[in-house]
Amino acid sequence: MRSLSSALTATLLLGLSAAVAQNSAPMRWAEGAPNATSDVENDHKIEGLKTDDIHIFVSFADVKETEYNRVWVQISNHGKAPVDFNPQSALLLKGDKTVRPEVPDKAANSIQKFGEAESQEMSSANCNMMASSGHSSPVPHAASIGAGGAGCGANDSQVQMGKQVAAFSAQQAEWVRNNALSRKALAPGEEAQGAIVFRKDKKPADYILRITVGSETFEFPVSAQNKRPSYD
Repeated sequence: MRSLSSALTATLLLGLSAAVAQNSAPMRWAEGAPNATSDVENDHKIEGLKTDDIHIFVSFADVKETEYNRVWVQISNHGKAPVDFNPQSALLLKGDKTVRPEVPDKAANSIQKFGEAESQEMSSANCNMMASSGHSSPVPHAASIGAGGAGCGANDSQVQMGKQVAAFSAQQAEWVRNNALSRKALAPGEEAQGAIVFRKDKKPADYILRITVGSETFEFPVSAQNKRPSYD
């Protein structure tokens, strides 16, 4: 009976320890803290936090000429047991506001479609100007005669710019597809790195980035310029 009671007590204590680990306060990055690191690479600040089991590094940046920011994350499991990591559980916190990650494929498709739409708009710029003015010249200028037909179309410069916009957007979309982190269990000694994307806000903002790895939660102060696409 005594041995059974001891076994039950041990089981309850293990369960309590697990519950405490799951509900432990997040570890927040702070300049100069013993477990915190800081570096700058390619003009991007890299913040790191280390525990006995987990080493995590993050870098926040703009995905240029898109409606998204990205966090580059590197996680190493230095413990003795596998740890689960789900990038879609990451959060950007700003007061009462919470920004959740975008699904990578959906974000990539949105980036590509946005570029294609901007490219199309550039290619029909002269037509749009004529329509908005309510009239067109009876004798179209040679530069405004393009593939769209006589009297309405883009000039060579606009066509070239449109192609560049579409190509760059496709490149950015492919980068998101190729580099997005996916959910996985990290074995002891294993490392994972890649991007988590978030939709931009309408103006610059400071956030707390919260990332959970296994039973440990990490927080990093990050700043976003939230620059909108600037195609003219």
